[in-house]
Amino acid sequence: MFDFFNRGQQPTAKQIEKTVKRLTEPGGEEAPRIEAAEKLADWGTPDALYALLKRFTISSKVITSDIEEKRMVVGMLVEKGTEAVEPILRFLKTHHQVEWAVQALSQILPHEELVAKLVSVLQEEVAGGDFAPPEHRASLIQAVRGRVTPEIAEVLRRFLSDDDDDVRLAAIDAIAEAGEPMREVLLETFIENVDGTRIRIKIADIFADREWPVKGYRPKVEEMLPGGFQVNAKGLIRRK
Repeated sequence: MFDFFNRGQQPTAKQIEKTVKRLTEPGGEEAPRIEAAEKLADWGTPDALYALLKRFTISSKVITSDIEEKRMVVGMLVEKGTEAVEPILRFLKTHHQVEWAVQALSQILPHEELVAKLVSVLQEEVAGGDFAPPEHRASLIQAVRGRVTPEIAEVLRRFLSDDDDDVRLAAIDAIAEAGEPMREVLLETFIENVDGTRIRIKIADIFADREWPVKGYRPKVEEMLPGGFQVNAKGLIRRK
């Protein structure tokens, strides 16, 4: 009997769907999930690799095993090299569980190319797309933490006026990584958020930690500072 599951055989959409069901079953033993992951990796088609990434969308009951399985999937994707890039980007555009996927991509692409790809996803798919739910926007912004260049910071500025607080908070944290050149951008965001206490506390914390001055904005900042903060004689925000 011809074996449709042999290595290299092009899988059908139905075969992939059936395998994904086993891959994303959070209960039961880990063996069926691992077997499903190996099957998708062996097939190695773009659709199969995209399906493999769906392991990141669920958490199994045993936390240690869950982490190990996800690390295993990252390894499988990295082993595929550039063949996995487009499936990963497709996943980033459609799912908010992006941490592990970005980890895989960062091991495949050189830093400069990785940054360019992440910026592209943020610009074209998330920032410009009405479909992206708040958790997707926030998750992808958090995923670029530790990799924020001035170019990425500029892309992230549009999220400072997002309707969702968690998205704005994620953008503030990420933008701050670009350093003091973003000082005025954050101070303007502070002043604009008259009713955004969480936003103002976040920015005040960043300025207190980094010792950035509020020069040029002091009167308004002092007027709007949340309780527990003050501006000292040097124009620095301090915690009381």
